Amino acid sequence: MTSGLDRPARWAAGTTFVPTGDGWLVHGPDEDFMVVQVPPQDRAAVAGLISGELGVRAALERVPDAADLIAELATAPRDDTEDPGDPGDPGGVGGSAAAVAPPRAAEVLLAGDGPLLNPLVRHLRRAGLPVRRGEPGQDVGPRVTALVACAEYLPDTAWRELDARCRDLRLAWHRGHSEGRRWYVGPFTPPTGGAGYGDVRLRRLAACPWPDELAAYWAFLEAGGRPATPADPAGAEVAAALVAADLRAWFDGAPVPGAGHQVGVDLAAGEIRRHPVLAVPRGLMRETPA
Repeated sequence: MTSGLDRPARWAAGTTFVPTGDGWLVHGPDEDFMVVQVPPQDRAAVAGLISGELGVRAALERVPDAADLIAELATAPRDDTEDPGDPGDPGGVGGSAAAVAPPRAAEVLLAGDGPLLNPLVRHLRRAGLPVRRGEPGQDVGPRVTALVACAEYLPDTAWRELDARCRDLRLAWHRGHSEGRRWYVGPFTPPTGGAGYGDVRLRRLAACPWPDELAAYWAFLEAGGRPATPADPAGAEVAAALVAADLRAWFDGAPVPGAGHQVGVDLAAGEIRRHPVLAVPRGLMRETPA
């Protein structure tokens, strides 16, 4: 917390600080309350910490007791000088991907097109993430720490290749596309371990009563075939916000909500559904069931 730039605290979403006569009444993100009593001589420093006018390091130097408030309600990035080492698969198969946060110089490479593209640019930048447009097959460069791929319709072969390439490069990646009336997101795939697109594909084929027909449908889309009516493009806004939330959490070194799950956004039904996806042990399953 105290190395590199003196960042302002990032308070958990929904946190509200209500001034009182002797400090603040805090309404937390889980809709509970906390009473924070602050001596008069420290209130200006704590007010600066709350507003972001005072960085975390400077606030702690002036008010060491503020560490408890930060620990309880802040989602500040990790120390940039830590050795990231090998994040491995901290959540196990299909578990949480609380990877070490990349350095400040890291970038998100955004590749693809369709209704998801502009919302992704907007939501990723609003989340404070550096975004660069590019193509999935290009040399990603040393600054790129995560890749986000988007498409209106599932690019099955391209994403199978991209999944393998990102694993080889130890590059985190995320994705979104539409299918039927829904928009689908993820699961977020960390640099090592976790479920990727290949795992989603194998499990869908294994679970589908008509795997040959499902594969033919994907091939139809790849050949340029299109549904008579596309998914509601308004759902792309929700899908993009979910991707941005996952990437923001990963950059902060926090548990990623979309790790180990594919999320379906169905505006027609007013539903958001989370489907658990476990990584498939290599060699256990063939591309189609026997």
